[in-house]
Amino acid sequence: MDSEPLHVHVQHLEQKIRQLLEYFKDQQEILQQLQKEKGQLIQQVADNKETTYKLSNSLAPDSIVKDEQRMKNWGPRIDSYISEIDKSIAHLEQL
Repeated sequence: MDSEPLHVHVQHLEQKIRQLLEYFKDQQEILQQLQKEKGQLIQQVADNKETTYKLSNSLAPDSIVKDEQRMKNWGPRIDSYISEIDKSIAHLEQL
């Protein structure tokens, strides 16, 4: 009689061990997924830092002044193109 309750107890322990092993396996899978997600997030943060750095450099006062100077240089050129187009239109209207 004594062996029967012991046998039941051993079976119960075996069942608990199987459950714990299954739980451990599930937790390992979750850990791997989280580590993968962490790697992706770290990469995303690095990309965002790089984008922020580039944006801050493009908004630097020196770059804004350079952009304004480039726009000033384009003004006469655009006016010249418009003048040429107007001349072409006038010539075509005379035909």
